[in-house]
Amino acid sequence: MCGIAGIVGKNEIRYRELVPQMLQAIKYRGPDDTGELYVDDCALGHVRLSIVDLQNGKQPMMDIAGNTAVVFNGEIYGYKDIKPNLNYPFSTDCDTEVILALYQKYGRNMIQHLPGMFAFALWDSKNKSLYCARDRFGEKPFYYAWGNNGEFIFASEIKAILASGMVEPVLDYQQLNHYLCYSYIYPAKTIYKNIFVLPPASHLIWQDGNIKVERYWYQPDINNKITIDDAVEKFRFLFSRAVKRQLVADVPVGAFLSGGLDSGSVVAVASQYTSKLTTVSFGFQGGVNELAIARTMAKKYDTNHLELIDKDFDIANLMFKMQAIYDEPMADPASIPAYLIAKFARENVKVVLTGDAGDELLGGYDFKYRALRYVDEWRGQNNFWREKMVNMALRGIGGVRKFARRHGFYSNDPSVRLHEIFYHDLFIRQKALAWSKEYNGNILSFVRKKNCYVSPDKVANVEKFCGVDILDYVISSGFLPGDDLDNALRVDQQEYLTGNGMLKTDRTTMAVSLESRTPFLDVDLAEFCISLPFAMKVRGKEEKYILRRAFENMWTDKVRNTIKNGFASPIDVWMKRPEFQILLDTYLGDKNKKVFNVIDYSKTCELRKNNRELFLIWELLILSMWFELHPCKLEF
Repeated sequence: MCGIAGIVGKNEIRYRELVPQMLQAIKYRGPDDTGELYVDDCALGHVRLSIVDLQNGKQPMMDIAGNTAVVFNGEIYGYKDIKPNLNYPFSTDCDTEVILALYQKYGRNMIQHLPGMFAFALWDSKNKSLYCARDRFGEKPFYYAWGNNGEFIFASEIKAILASGMVEPVLDYQQLNHYLCYSYIYPAKTIYKNIFVLPPASHLIWQDGNIKVERYWYQPDINNKITIDDAVEKFRFLFSRAVKRQLVADVPVGAFLSGGLDSGSVVAVASQYTSKLTTVSFGFQGGVNELAIARTMAKKYDTNHLELIDKDFDIANLMFKMQAIYDEPMADPASIPAYLIAKFARENVKVVLTGDAGDELLGGYDFKYRALRYVDEWRGQNNFWREKMVNMALRGIGGVRKFARRHGFYSNDPSVRLHEIFYHDLFIRQKALAWSKEYNGNILSFVRKKNCYVSPDKVANVEKFCGVDILDYVISSGFLPGDDLDNALRVDQQEYLTGNGMLKTDRTTMAVSLESRTPFLDVDLAEFCISLPFAMKVRGKEEKYILRRAFENMWTDKVRNTIKNGFASPIDVWMKRPEFQILLDTYLGDKNKKVFNVIDYSKTCELRKNNRELFLIWELLILSMWFELHPCKLEF
């Protein structure tokens, strides 16, 4: 795991002072080593977090003939299995050299043979071209811009591009609107008009001052012919192989462990291939706390288990820290615990495996995907009596629900647990009934609407430029005609997973020089999961059906019976703290703050006074802090 940067322009020697400035801005991504190369109008820079072949993996790395150089961020899983087929005189045991060998053998078609998570730039001196690529799911970032004199500038993070001093960033109002509705910037864009992001599964070719961006990978079609037994067997094999591959490192490896199915499966399988795995868990004092559930898995697999709880931390300082980590507005409250657990883990390991992406691949957001399944099932039906029955049932078990809560959300009493699960399903059915009234037959627009954290009408009430519509960009042509539920998953895989999930994981772990790995996004496993029909992911009252069939005998009872909670940060509790109130007064109570050039001050004050739309207030606070702490030119 590393950070990369570079400039392509006439007389590369001119950039000898600029590239070090760019690298210094992202030094935390690779504190172990720094490298630079200046050749043939190209300047390349690299900061390294040493994970494999600690002695010989220095970058930028040249091929054996001295014609091609590469800077690379990521990991090529299974690279040792690739090497024997390349007929290349390897001089290192690191995965970076595999990229050079693949390019020598296949040219730009090499990308079809490259697994793993990656963002790289490869300079070819023979034809004076730069070939860049990003992995299929956007695990690793790649940003680029044009300098004042036509230079092509790229880096792992926007702050490195700005550190070159060659780009004055200009606000993109369309992305401001997207942020206020969804809490993150759309993954095919940035908050700036003149700084760009290479989309996932895409490659870029620079030559003679021109660039060409193309998609090299598309999501597979649905395989409706596979049987459930065959699917379970293949899933089990691919998942186990993915975890085994991602344990390869020359430094200590651990795993994040929540009370959920995904991280529990990763830990269960990883424990088969490594002894005394280090596991790290996080719990909230004022919110959902799954430490007791995670502890059961740690005990079952005899891990070196570490726990962190959110007590005695300064929310104000952490809010400022988030602004240093993210170059764009990012309002997911889970960023704070994600950073805290990453920092805690880094004290003990240098690499962690995560359960990320299991939800988007296997239908794990039960409040969403199970509700959508009911919407699809009830489409066009009269739901009057169904609604009456659901509401009556919800009222009838209210006392049982309170009893279950008093005894702990995950009660050991089977009868209490049964009622709690029953209530949970009724709640989902109630949501589905409400959604079925809104459903207009277009699953893509409907799911995007339901993905909004803040409705557009509420955003329009505070934004001065509310005439700008949210743009529904399409990252790929991977959507399927008629397969609404499968497309619901694809929306989240291509939008939310990259724009929020992978961005959050990359920034919070890299901020503390920790490498994160995501077994669920092993390309063979991910392609297989995407190809499975929705019914193998969400069936009856069970989400992640195929994962349950494959690994539930490896979980503890508490994990097996868990109701999904996620990293549910208690922002309502945080916002009552005195230091948070000071932040609100400072950044939303002063009409001279920069944010009020783009949002309405009086309406913001009214919003705070009513104190109802807490998440919108949270978003506006982060936006105001971002404007004050990051450069941004406004063009009206």
